[in-house]
Order: sequence, then C-alpha cells, then structure tokens
Amino acid sequence: MRILVVPTLFLVCLFSCCLQQKTALPLLHRMPAEFCYVDEIAPEIQADLKYAGNDNFVGRPIAGYEGTRTILRRDAALALRRASQILQRQGYGLMIWDAYRPLRALRDFRAWSYSPDESTQAVFYPRITKQGIYQGHYIGDSSEHTWGIAVDITLYRLQDGKLVDMGGRHDLMDTRSATNSPEVTPQQRANRGILCAAMCAAGFENYPKEWWHYRLANSRPWWAYDFPVRDDLLQDD
Repeated sequence: MRILVVPTLFLVCLFSCCLQQKTALPLLHRMPAEFCYVDEIAPEIQADLKYAGNDNFVGRPIAGYEGTRTILRRDAALALRRASQILQRQGYGLMIWDAYRPLRALRDFRAWSYSPDESTQAVFYPRITKQGIYQGHYIGDSSEHTWGIAVDITLYRLQDGKLVDMGGRHDLMDTRSATNSPEVTPQQRANRGILCAAMCAAGFENYPKEWWHYRLANSRPWWAYDFPVRDDLLQDD
C-alpha cells in the first residue's frame, strides 16, 4: 500500500506543478486593461525603444524589454495623440524613445550602477559618476514610467523623416539636457520649445532637467507595473 501512495503523491504534485505552469505562463503575455499599445491609438507616432537595444546608458538591452512596440496607460496614449495632431499641423512628428517601463528595468539600472562598467560614461554621463546619476535625479528606484504615464520623446520632420536637432541625445545625463539650458544654441532651445508647447497643450508636463521627459499632468499614480514590454501581449478584461 505504501508503494502505491508515494507514486500517487508524486503524480499529484507533478500535475499540480504542470497546472500552475499552464495557468501562470499566459500571465506573462497579458497587459492590464487600462493599458494599450500606442500604435493602436496613434499609428503615426514612431518609436525607437532605446532600452530594447544597446543604444542606452547601460549599453545593452534592459530587463523587461522584449519587443519594439510602445505601451502606455490609455489616458496617456490619448493625450499623446492630441500632441501628435498639434505637431503635424506644424510639420513635425513624434518619436518615442521610452514609454511604459517595467519595474524590473529599474532594478536592472540599480544593479548596473554598482558594477565596474564605465564604458558608456563618455557618451551618456560625461561629467558625473554613476552614483551622480542617482544623486542628480536623472534616474531613480521609482519612476513615472512604471506607472505608464510618462514618455521620453523627440521630434522628427515630416518632410524628410530626420530627427530635429534638440541639442543633445536621449539620456544625456548632463546640465545641457535641461529644457531651458543656456548651454545649447538658441535654435536648439527653440526646437525644445516646440515640443514642450505641444506636449503641454495636450495635457503633459515636462521634467525640467530632461527636455525629452514628459508625464501626464494631474494624473494620480496607481502603482508600479512589472509586466514586460512585448509585441504580443494579450489584453486583460
């Protein structure tokens, strides 16, 4: 009798584990109901997710970025569409560098900050240290991006598709990146102003230290989400 009990328990446990895996696996491919893909709301907005590739301050793909489609909370996506419509009338389009950011990405940033790797300093944080990135509030252990209401964004010209000269690249963690920095040319500052005026008219507010960073104004944070950025997420009901 004891010989039969052990295999039975083993089979029960095995079945239970398989059932848990079967029910847990699809959850990795689900998006909360309040979120959407930006291209479903505003297909004219382009995207180049920097954290899905190597062109970022860490120098490699960041944890949680497994696709190329941008994701936002739906209210933020609708506001971004309004900004896009304003800019189109002026001959500009929007290019998203980052939108919703999984919480695991922030943990990846923090782990990188303790590593000895300094290979990206000259390009992304030339005048500060890794810890200065945190002390200067360029990145942190919490972010509006994880709430789904923030975007890192720039302009391109509709006429030729070229990015507008904003006086600095994405994630340049430097005083030159302040929206009203006197260290850039008047034309570059004016270009930043075009982006800022449209985004603010659509309901966003700018983070003054980063000309590219905007969050949906008057929007309460719900919580930090941690589902991955993927191209094939299913929508929760």
